[in-house]
Amino acid sequence: MPERIFNAQKFRAAIQASGLKQSEVGEPPVRLGESVISRYGSGAVTPPPEKLPVLAARVGLPLDVLAPRRGLPDLKDLRCDAGIQQKDTSQYTGTKSAMPVRAAENGMRRLKDEFVAPLAEAYGVSVEELRAAQERSFGNMVPAVRKPAPPRSAAPGAPQTVAEKITYLLERTYARHERPTDAELADRGNQKTGRPILDEVLVRALRTGKESTGDEAILGALAAALDAPLVFFTSDSPDEAARIVAGIRTVQNGVRAARHGDGPLPPEWLDFIEASIREITGGKSPDGPDSQG
Repeated sequence: MPERIFNAQKFRAAIQASGLKQSEVGEPPVRLGESVISRYGSGAVTPPPEKLPVLAARVGLPLDVLAPRRGLPDLKDLRCDAGIQQKDTSQYTGTKSAMPVRAAENGMRRLKDEFVAPLAEAYGVSVEELRAAQERSFGNMVPAVRKPAPPRSAAPGAPQTVAEKITYLLERTYARHERPTDAELADRGNQKTGRPILDEVLVRALRTGKESTGDEAILGALAAALDAPLVFFTSDSPDEAARIVAGIRTVQNGVRAARHGDGPLPPEWLDFIEASIREITGGKSPDGPDSQG
């Protein structure tokens, strides 16, 4: 299988950039003499594959940058990427020698099931990845194991709860002295949805975090009351939803300025933008319910 290709030039440049002496690069856990490090940097000698991870860490380069590999790893590649010598694998298999790993790496005999999980943990991969690498050691070109996507998380400070989202919209839409009361929000949401969904007590409880809800009708009324798209309250990516709201606010402000003669947008652009915002916000005009056009 494809071994990593050591880049001597990048190694030499990384040493210079780090300010380390070659003797310092070779200190434990690298455990190599200055002359050896010098030969690595000149390209005269290629480091053993088991040494590449610790060398990359010492000079501050990702392993894939210092020594990229074309293709998918086999068992030997996984072991070397973990910085483990073959002779030391017996401590993970609980055997007297490294023969089980040697045989598997050479495509002679597959690992026993009880060896797979300990070796996967030692190599820093999943059991599935280790089994796939083993098949490649036996000449079977299996594809890379697909890893589950990490859960999406909100950016620091992004509103996540209903209370945080209400506060977010109030703070970014209104000056402090102009913010609507809970009763006004309830009335506005009910008027825009045409249904008696909200009341002052419910809005206050949601705004202060005393209550929360996943009810789409309530969230829709809140969104309408605050001139926001429903996705802001229902999205599993609050920071993304916040950017949507910020974009709408920017366009709304531009439309208002242009309507009052302070902007360069021609009438046909304004009509298009207004129609787009109505579609996003469920029929809400950019100038608000009290707009005179």
